[in-house]
Amino acid sequence: MSALHVIRASLAANIRTALTGPSGGPPGRRAYIAIGAIAGIANLVVNIMQTGSAVTPADLTCMVLALAVLMATPLRPAPGAAAYLLLWLVMLALPNAHVTNMLMTKAAFFIFLGRFLRFWPGLTITLVSLLALLLKIAVLAAPMDGVYSFLFFVFMALAFFPTGILLRATEAARLADSQRAAARLEDMRLEIAREMHDLVAYSMSQTALRAQRAATDASYPPEVREEFMALESTASDALHELRLLLRTLRQTEPALGRSIETSTGLGHAVTDLGEAIRVISDDITAAGFEVTYRCLGEARPSRLQATTLSRVAREMSANIIRHGDPASPVTVTLSLGPEVIRLVTTNGVGSAVPRLPRSGVGVLGMRERLAAIDGTLTTLAEDNAWITTATIPLPTPRTHPTPLEKTACSTSDSRTTTPWSATP
Repeated sequence: MSALHVIRASLAANIRTALTGPSGGPPGRRAYIAIGAIAGIANLVVNIMQTGSAVTPADLTCMVLALAVLMATPLRPAPGAAAYLLLWLVMLALPNAHVTNMLMTKAAFFIFLGRFLRFWPGLTITLVSLLALLLKIAVLAAPMDGVYSFLFFVFMALAFFPTGILLRATEAARLADSQRAAARLEDMRLEIAREMHDLVAYSMSQTALRAQRAATDASYPPEVREEFMALESTASDALHELRLLLRTLRQTEPALGRSIETSTGLGHAVTDLGEAIRVISDDITAAGFEVTYRCLGEARPSRLQATTLSRVAREMSANIIRHGDPASPVTVTLSLGPEVIRLVTTNGVGSAVPRLPRSGVGVLGMRERLAAIDGTLTTLAEDNAWITTATIPLPTPRTHPTPLEKTACSTSDSRTTTPWSATP
């Protein structure tokens, strides 16, 4: 069932991408706060360097307040814009204030008006600030330098206010694209779910049902009924996995903020890892292999770790049954702690016609499952034997494990089973 796991993981990744959008998009509010901070600090540094000791306390106060207000505007656009406008008017009312003290912050402010406010409120604040400057120039009968300053601020408004509007429109367009992509993905998920339910799930249910009926049919020999029982068990497990996948596909809101256990259903299957591996070793025995199962250690794996490793063990057993030599013994060793959980399987491969497991979907699925919990998978071919090792690191030992955790095995638990029937 590793293919279903791959599909589920791929869908989760696509959903996450569709909802969050691709990287490299327009800046968020944190970026605008940084822009405001840079403009405010640069405004302070440039003015202090130009005027030196001539900077008055009033000028310094206005520049510092402009820096603070500008950084707050992306978070609270309307109050921030009103506060900056009030600060601008107060500065113009001061007798010895210089409008150039607000030059750089004013540029960023015009951008913020276009980005965070609607057109008419932003345009109104822009015009009020310009008219206030013009009024001061007229009242003071300022020379041409004052007129030039006014024209420069008008130029800044014409340049930076539309820039903010353009940024707003760009971000709105990207958000709309992301929402449309999410809607398309939702439709695709539901369509896949319907097709898999109507076709695959139905066929799998029929397979499990027919195998169950055949397993109870006395007209078949006992060994044949045992095979039907194994087939029914495998089909039922596959159907369970498929139903978990369908449940994930049919979620109206992707559970991106949930844990892996909740979103995938992995946390509902295995609480006793030692027993789960024992059952899997019995499946290998039933396929005609002589199996030695060992369980060592007393570490307490989490429910997610136990379930993930049991799923990996199932794929290991499938590879042994497909590619292993029934005439060679199989060893399954589960080591629990203290720092890692390690599952090692060893099986012989035919010397005449080697049939070593290849790194296909099954191996890829095992690696992906383990990687999700920081685990690793290694394979080794040596002396006509195939060795597969799955390793999961353990966190710092806990003194109070959760009630769902069980000791997977005692300090030493070893068992050798012989096949009840040999495969031809």
